[in-house]
Amino acid sequence: MNILRSNLVVAVPYIAKSGISDGRSLRARRETSDEVLGRRRITPPKAPSFSRNRSRKRSAAAYPPQVPIQSRNNRMKTFVVSLIAILILAGETNASRGATPPAGRLMAGTAKVEITPEPHTAVNIAGIPLEPRDSLYARVLVLRNGDTSVAIVSLDLIVFASRKVVDEAKAKFGVDQVILSATHTHAGMNPRGLLIKPPAQPDWTRLPRAPADVIDWPALSADPWYAATEAKVVEAIGRATKSMFLARIVSGKGTFESAYMAHNRRLVKNGLASPFWENPDRRPTSPIDPTIGVVRIEDLSGKPRALAVQYACHPVATMGAGSVSRDFPGGMVDYVEEQLGPDCLALYLQGAQGDLDPYDLHNLRGENRFNIPKQAGISLGKRALNISADLKTKPESARATIDVAESLLTIPNRNGSGTTDVGLLTVVVDKNLALTAIPGEPFIQHQLDLTQLSPLPNTFILGVAYSGRGSPFVVYIPTEQAVREGGYGATECSFLAADAGAKIVVESAKKIQELTKAESPEKKP
Repeated sequence: MNILRSNLVVAVPYIAKSGISDGRSLRARRETSDEVLGRRRITPPKAPSFSRNRSRKRSAAAYPPQVPIQSRNNRMKTFVVSLIAILILAGETNASRGATPPAGRLMAGTAKVEITPEPHTAVNIAGIPLEPRDSLYARVLVLRNGDTSVAIVSLDLIVFASRKVVDEAKAKFGVDQVILSATHTHAGMNPRGLLIKPPAQPDWTRLPRAPADVIDWPALSADPWYAATEAKVVEAIGRATKSMFLARIVSGKGTFESAYMAHNRRLVKNGLASPFWENPDRRPTSPIDPTIGVVRIEDLSGKPRALAVQYACHPVATMGAGSVSRDFPGGMVDYVEEQLGPDCLALYLQGAQGDLDPYDLHNLRGENRFNIPKQAGISLGKRALNISADLKTKPESARATIDVAESLLTIPNRNGSGTTDVGLLTVVVDKNLALTAIPGEPFIQHQLDLTQLSPLPNTFILGVAYSGRGSPFVVYIPTEQAVREGGYGATECSFLAADAGAKIVVESAKKIQELTKAESPEKKP
């Protein structure tokens, strides 16, 4: 609108002086409009003058046809309306081409790119070949206000932590911050450098130190599929920045009571934990968090353009089924996009799923290995749409602010052998929504604790989410109590000090408070 405003300042005074309402010929008026639009410079012809002393006996050609006053006024209105429409279109076109957005206005852009490996080349993290079934995608949402921009990328992978993508997105497209959020499906593609093949190769997820100490993460680009995926994600971020539109945002949350998920997969008896991978009888477990977080992006006409859904649960139902699968997050995004139309991008944002599983896992057989996760995703999508339907955007959300804060915590390793840098990114939008990206798998109690400490009503952890600083991936982040109880995810596949999760939560809450300049409510008992 700044472009429109500046053009009208020039155009409207000219319209007033250019004699649009006189009886000049259509050609003369077109030549004048050409001058307004800058096509060529022509001196507007003067209207004929009449003198009482001059003879009235002149040829008919000397008198241009007189246009009725009403007709002349209509033509003037048509010309002005057309000119304004042209200027508005020019402003929108400049915005869509990535021009500097209007000051203080929220802009958004989306893109999606397929990252499916070539047929019969896919392997899971254990190196087991996967047959083609689902297409895998990277989904991009870019938000910008003024000089601050954030790209949120949801990928159908178990983990994706590429410093190259973060750096190139900033260098090529000026995106300040990038969050690479994996859905954490256990049936997606994995680069050769991340495979777990004991005893031939050490299981890097179970070592007493950071995976980055034993895995050369930049060298993962030596895998052709991984290098191509990095390039595709950067290109998709670029497309999103070049197709940005003036936007409004609204966020909220609701409870998800489902027949499909989720339960706590740690069964604690007499102070000791044992695996509880599946729960076909739907036995109550704790802690869990049945909350769905929803973030909706609209254009100024009110049309949904993006719907991000945050939920915490391991997508493991299709693990071991032998096929490439997006698991339940794939069913969720497909359903949402079917309901909201092709112009709306759906994203699944994984939460603090460290100790949560779907009810059904090894008990599924045949096509149910795929049908049940799909139905779970549809169920999640339906509830997210119900929550979204109750959310109303406010006009002032078109000026939603974006504030970000980076943190780098140096946390001791649990066995005393050194330290690990853990990078966090906190994003606050419109002083109402807070997202904290954590490059690991936090236990769900951390989400519950952060919700209580945060001054914002909609505060969500993004697990398995890398933002460019610190260790690319720190595996599980249990609670101190879980470490005392032992078991998978607590004393297995976990190497940070027992209080690492508590430190991350406190730091995240601190950054949210700083960005909102608000006091934290007292933690409830």
